[in-house]
Amino acid sequence: MLGHGKKIFRVGLVSACTIALAVTTAFAHSGHKHEEKLQVALPDVVAKVNGQNIPKDGIVRELKLAIGNYKARGIPLTADQEKIAAKKLIDDEIGRTLLLQKSQEIGAKVTDKMLEQKLQQIKSSFKSDAIFEHKLKDQGITIEQYRKELKIDLLMQQVIDQEIESSIQISKEEVSAYYEENKDKFRSEDKVRASVILIKVRRGDTKSEEAAQKKIEHLHDQIKDGADFGELASKHSEDSLAPKGGDLGYFTKNQMFGAFSSRAFDMEVGEVSSAFRTAHGFHLLKLTDRKLGDITPPEKAEKKITKRLKMMKVGSATREYVGVLKQKATIKMYF
Repeated sequence: MLGHGKKIFRVGLVSACTIALAVTTAFAHSGHKHEEKLQVALPDVVAKVNGQNIPKDGIVRELKLAIGNYKARGIPLTADQEKIAAKKLIDDEIGRTLLLQKSQEIGAKVTDKMLEQKLQQIKSSFKSDAIFEHKLKDQGITIEQYRKELKIDLLMQQVIDQEIESSIQISKEEVSAYYEENKDKFRSEDKVRASVILIKVRRGDTKSEEAAQKKIEHLHDQIKDGADFGELASKHSEDSLAPKGGDLGYFTKNQMFGAFSSRAFDMEVGEVSSAFRTAHGFHLLKLTDRKLGDITPPEKAEKKITKRLKMMKVGSATREYVGVLKQKATIKMYF
C-alpha cells in the first residue's frame, strides 16, 4: 500500500525511467494545494551519510504529497503508515545522496546548456509553460529549486550511465524469450467494420420518439425479411453516413462511441442488432467485417524489447549498486 508515487526529482533508484517520465508521472498523481498535516515528527536532520546531513525539508514535502495522494483516493494513512512512508523516503534520499557523492568522485559535470536542454525537454511534455509552472507550485517548489534538483538528477544519471548502464548487455536469446512469453503485447487491437441506420428523435417530444421507434422497428423487420441494410440506410438513415449506406468503416473498441463498439465487438459478421436508443435517436447496427489484430514480427519488435529489457536490468542493477554503496558508507539515522 505504501508504494507511493515517485519523487518528482528521483532518478532511477526504482527503475531506469527517464527524468522526464518520472516528472510527468509524479505530476499526474499530484495537484494538492492544501497543506497536509503530519502525524509524525521528524528531526531537523533525518540522517547523515558520510558526514553529509540530510535535512527533513525534502522528506516532509514528499511525505505530505504522498499523504494527500492517498487521502484523495479515500485511503488516509495512519500514524504508523506515515512512519513507514517517511522511513522509505529517507532511505531513498540516502541512495540519492550516495549517488551524488559518487558523481563527485567520478568527476561528473552538468553544464548550463545540458541543464537547459533537459528542462526544455521536460517542459515540452506539458501543454504550456504555465501548466508546468502551476504544477511546480502545486508541489510547493520554485523553478530555481527545480533547476537545482534537476541538476542533481543529471549528475546521478551520469553515474548510472558510466558505472552501470555501460556494462549492461541484452542478448538475442533474451529478446527472443521475452517476445515468445509476451506475444500479446505485440499484437495490434482487433478491428471491426459496421454500418448504422439512425432515426432521429426530437428531445422531449413524445410523439417524435414514438414515431422514430415505430420506423426503426419497421426497418428492422424489412431487413429480417431480406431487404439490403445499405440500401435502407441510404434511403432512410438520418445522419451524414446515409450516402455511404451507413458505413462506419473499421474501428477498434476504443475508437468508437460506446453504444456502438460494445455491440459491434459482440456480434457476428452479417448480424444486425436489435433497435437501441441513444441521445441521438434510435439505431440499427450491422457488423460487416472483422479483422484480428496483427502481431508485430520479432525483427520489428527487437528494438523495443531490447530497450525494455535494458531498462529493467539497469533498474535492478542500480538498486544493487546503491546497496553496495550503503554497505561501504557511514550512515547515521535519526528517525
